[in-house]
Amino acid sequence: MNRRTLFASVLFFLANGGAASAIDAHAGFSKRSAVLEFAQSCDLLENSQLLAVRSGKLQAKGALLRAGFSSGELREMERIAKLSVAVIDCANPEALAEIDLVKASHDSWLTLNNLPYPATHRSWKTSRNLDLLKRRWRAVQVLDSTENSLVQFGASSLQGRPSLDLLIENQSPPRSVLLRMRDPDRLENPPNPFLRKLLKLPIEGVAGLAPPATATQSFFAANRVVAETSLLSAETGVRGTRFGFATDALEAFSQLDPREAVILDMYWSAGLGKPDRHKRLYVEVGDFLAARIFAEAKDQVIEQ
Repeated sequence: MNRRTLFASVLFFLANGGAASAIDAHAGFSKRSAVLEFAQSCDLLENSQLLAVRSGKLQAKGALLRAGFSSGELREMERIAKLSVAVIDCANPEALAEIDLVKASHDSWLTLNNLPYPATHRSWKTSRNLDLLKRRWRAVQVLDSTENSLVQFGASSLQGRPSLDLLIENQSPPRSVLLRMRDPDRLENPPNPFLRKLLKLPIEGVAGLAPPATATQSFFAANRVVAETSLLSAETGVRGTRFGFATDALEAFSQLDPREAVILDMYWSAGLGKPDRHKRLYVEVGDFLAARIFAEAKDQVIEQ
């Protein structure tokens, strides 16, 4: 086995911070799977280093799924990758030298302050802000933008605690916000194009990635507050309202398939006896978990 080939794409990704589409995602997924298996079985990498490789593996996985590979095919690729390193001795000098290169690449990765994580229609903008005392966006996606208003959704952090938030700028805030996402217990995978047509679901844009209403779980925004200045698009001339979701919503969202989207339903009271005014927006999941791992990786280092 050529161990230098085994580790090459992982090193390339960690050193350059590129999206999975910048390399052969098929080889990248297999090789990152092999690296994780070898490093974990021999206890060769620290937690942050393992997370860096895992983030890259998740990007490769997202690229493959969006390219049409099935979850079963990816599981088989992962199985083969793990078998390929099972016979490598933990003391093998060549393999240990490659692990040292992974460590060096991780150190470069950890110095980056932001990376984009693009998907099919949208992208996640990430940030490793050094000030953990203020609430900051860590991974954020723009849902709606006009000349005077901006709607953003993503993960923020205050003193190292992650939070899933919706921010609405320069407009009357809704009375309530409901987040709807696929319930894995009702629908194991996102509906394929054939099922979408059969169920008469949207097939275009981000809406074309959302689940059917009958297979969703719902999360109401747990709190509504005036948005912190550190989350706004400008320090002056902008007002905003932040809606925060509970931790279970963040964790459920983090585990969704990178090929799907979630639904945000916003409701405004129209007055006594009148039906609520309603607006629907969509969030593309994409490589959110990979982006979140990148954004949060430095928090513990900063706090030490």
